[in-house]
Amino acid sequence: MSTFAWRNARLQQTSYTVQCGEYQLGLRRCHANTGATPEAPPILMVAGFNHGSEVFWPQQAEAGLAPYLADQGFDVFVAELRGKGASWPEVSRHSKWGLHELITQDIPAHLRKIAKLRPGAPQFWIGHGLGSLLLSACYSRLDLLPAPVLGFAHFAPQRRCEFSSMLKTLRYMQWQGGLGLCSLLYGRSGLPGKPVESRDVSHQWQQWLTQPQWLDSTDNTDYVRLLRARGLPPSLYFAVQGNALWGGVDDARLWMKELGRHDARLIGLGKAVGNLRNYNATSMLTHVDACEDHFVQLHHWLTEQKQAFEGHYSRRA
Repeated sequence: MSTFAWRNARLQQTSYTVQCGEYQLGLRRCHANTGATPEAPPILMVAGFNHGSEVFWPQQAEAGLAPYLADQGFDVFVAELRGKGASWPEVSRHSKWGLHELITQDIPAHLRKIAKLRPGAPQFWIGHGLGSLLLSACYSRLDLLPAPVLGFAHFAPQRRCEFSSMLKTLRYMQWQGGLGLCSLLYGRSGLPGKPVESRDVSHQWQQWLTQPQWLDSTDNTDYVRLLRARGLPPSLYFAVQGNALWGGVDDARLWMKELGRHDARLIGLGKAVGNLRNYNATSMLTHVDACEDHFVQLHHWLTEQKQAFEGHYSRRA
C-alpha cells in the first residue's frame, strides 16, 4: 500500500494477488488517500485485446480513468487477466487458455476478491474493447452475482466488425496478418514488451469479430440469448466518430442492437461533436484531455445511477 500524487490530489494504491487455480492474477486498487468509505461504490475495470491495466492507469501523472474516478470518490479496481501485468505465468507459446477461461475463471476470481474487500457493496463495471465483452459474458453466466451491478460503461466496445468501406477492410486484413506473423514468430499475439495474448485468445477474438452469432468457443454458449433473458443494467457506451477500425460508433451501435432492448446511451467522441480531441480507441482513455472532456460525462452518469439505486431502495424501505 502506498500513496501517489495525481494532479492536485494524493491517492492511495494497493496491489493484490488473486489466486485462480494454478494462475496468479494481479489486481490494482486506487482510491482517495482518506480511505474508501462505505458509500464509495467499487468499480471493476477490464482492459481490451493487447492492452493491460495501463489503458486505465497510464504512467502519465495527470491522465487515466482509474485515478480520475478515485479522485471523485470511487473505489477503483483494475483487473489484470492471466498473462498480463503482475499476473503469473506470462503468456508463451505454451499458453492454452482462451476467452472461455477469462470469462468463467479470471473475472469471477476478481469479483470474489472484491466482494471480500467490499462485501455487499453495489458495483459498476467498466470495460475497454474486448474487456467489455468479457464482462458482459461473465455477467450472463453468473447464477448469483456477488453484489448488485449498478451499471456498465463501455469504451470502444465492439463485438463484430462492420466492413463498411474498402479502407476498413484492408486495415482489418493488415491487422489480422500482423497477428498471424506474431503467432508464427513468438507463439502469441503481440510484440515483446507490450501486453500480449495467447494464440487461443487471439483466434477466438477474431472469430467473434467476423461471425454473425456471439457464441462461446468452448461450450457454444449463446451470449446474446443469455443476456437478453437476464436483462442488462443501465449501460453507457463511448465510441469513436468516423470510420475507425476499432471502437467506432457504427460497431458500438451494432453490438447495442444485438443485445436487445436495454437502458442504453451511446456517446460518439470527436471534435465535430464538441470534444476537445479526435480520440481513438485507446486515447479516449489515456489522453490527459479526457479528464476535462467525456470523463466528466461518465462521472455524472455514475452518480445518477448510484442515486437512482439508493432512491429505489429507500422507497422500498
